[in-house]
Amino acid sequence: MSGTKKDNMENFEQLVEELELDQEEAKPIEIGQGLIAYRKYLWALKFINDKIERLKTYKQEVINDVDHAIKTQGNNVTRIKEEIEKAIIADPIADKTKTGGRTLSLPDIATVSLSKLSEKIDIEDPEAVLDELGEEFKKVKVSLDTTKAKKHIKETGKLPKGATKREARTLSIRFKR
Repeated sequence: MSGTKKDNMENFEQLVEELELDQEEAKPIEIGQGLIAYRKYLWALKFINDKIERLKTYKQEVINDVDHAIKTQGNNVTRIKEEIEKAIIADPIADKTKTGGRTLSLPDIATVSLSKLSEKIDIEDPEAVLDELGEEFKKVKVSLDTTKAKKHIKETGKLPKGATKREARTLSIRFKR
């Protein structure tokens, strides 16, 4: 039963039919027919295992393609948002808000809001921050109460080891329905 892929596919289809594999149960092996009775089942098993491996490979390739497309489009979203943020800061067409942010309304598609620049605290190493700030910043389990620690850092202005300070804005886009 060797030959081309087309021959193998035809042989496989013939085996599926002969062994009734398209039914709920396979046709029983005829006892007393010798090794030839097993041969068809073994060929069917080989074809099926090969097909499973090809399908697994194909599935992984599709997953990889989809993951790549998601990553690419995610990068596009990030770049577009960064461009909107840069432009809305500099462009006089964007209205200034009372709180120091910016807003831009396009009635047919979206309203874009950019918050004022504010300080954000990032806790990169909770254990180091906890060691430096002390027990009062512990939660019930042994971990840092990051909300309390961030507030304390902002109030005191002292940045402990394991934390960094950065400036950030929040960009909000609300699409029209």
